Amino acid sequence: MGSLGVVRNFKEAKEMQSSPEVLEQAHAELDSMKEQVKQLSGVEADEMNDQIADLEKMLDLPSAGTFTFIGILMAVLALVSLVAGVFLFKPGHKIATILLGTAIVAGLIAIFLSPGNSSEYGPASLRTLSTIVTIPAVLATFFAFVMRNGKKPAQA
Repeated sequence: MGSLGVVRNFKEAKEMQSSPEVLEQAHAELDSMKEQVKQLSGVEADEMNDQIADLEKMLDLPSAGTFTFIGILMAVLALVSLVAGVFLFKPGHKIATILLGTAIVAGLIAIFLSPGNSSEYGPASLRTLSTIVTIPAVLATFFAFVMRNGKKPAQA
């Protein structure tokens, strides 16, 4: 799941970088719709306001750098999950503590920075995907942290 999050965020970042003209055109269209709605009244104005609200919600996207940063956080979470599996059976309470803290911080940042709307790459939103990646990473590092029992390795 972590690699899926990485791939999807980097695709989103690439798409954001390759389509600034489309976004500028959409913002121009939104501005023209706002001007047109001033001349309307009644049901037509309400419908146009609904369309404007939908378009504004669609255009409320993070930058390509944000998607890249979230992709890096997803890679960190995937890596921390794998490393935590190794440290379940090795002594080292300090490293397990660092892994747990890293997983929690990286996961929370990824969840809060991820947009809540779905994209063309799947029905799940990036926020949902961040949550799906964060929970197992935090659980893996939590178990590595809990299984630390001083200087001797954990017993399986």
